[in-house]
Amino acid sequence: MKMKLYEEGEKSKAICAHCRQLVSTTFLRRDVPFSDGKGTVKNILAAVCDVCDRVVAVPAQSTPAIREARQKEVKPIEAQLPAIYLDVLDLAAYMIDSTNSTEFRKVLMMLYLHRFASGEYPRTRLINAHRSAIEHFKEHRGAARRRLSMKVTPRIAEDLRTLMDETTLSQTEVIKSVIYQIRSDVIEAQKPALLKELGVLSIIYA
Repeated sequence: MKMKLYEEGEKSKAICAHCRQLVSTTFLRRDVPFSDGKGTVKNILAAVCDVCDRVVAVPAQSTPAIREARQKEVKPIEAQLPAIYLDVLDLAAYMIDSTNSTEFRKVLMMLYLHRFASGEYPRTRLINAHRSAIEHFKEHRGAARRRLSMKVTPRIAEDLRTLMDETTLSQTEVIKSVIYQIRSDVIEAQKPALLKELGVLSIIYA
């Protein structure tokens, strides 16, 4: 699909919701609020109505900047887990790339949460992982526990909520199940295609 690259000062036409008519516009740098009113993306190119001076459209070239600004609106996800679960994440990260830090835990978790929520990985696999986690990682009184804390995008937070709603698992149970699935895929099965993909992600997020 061919797309036009607009430049500041260039003219165009668009429907202005405020003027309720087709108007001439000028492409200018503006701070544009998100459509839901929660936050603003700074200094992007936008089509501004020549009549009322309001933003009426945003060209495709400004979309990545909007997405980046959206991603900075983070949501906290936390869970107190038996220490073995964080050991799983750290060993998986090490196996993917021995230079990975604990920050790569979040990359693994976000990838799996999204793939389960989107249906790329079936929900039944998550349920089975939950059962296996209960069986293999039995929780004993007094056992060491550690806190998993991540700040994720609203989209990933919504993925987690979707999985909780559709599986009836709690947030902590979903997180445990995802980590167990990571154990199965990365540490146990060592799936070549997945390890290659994760290796690329480790370079990007290093």
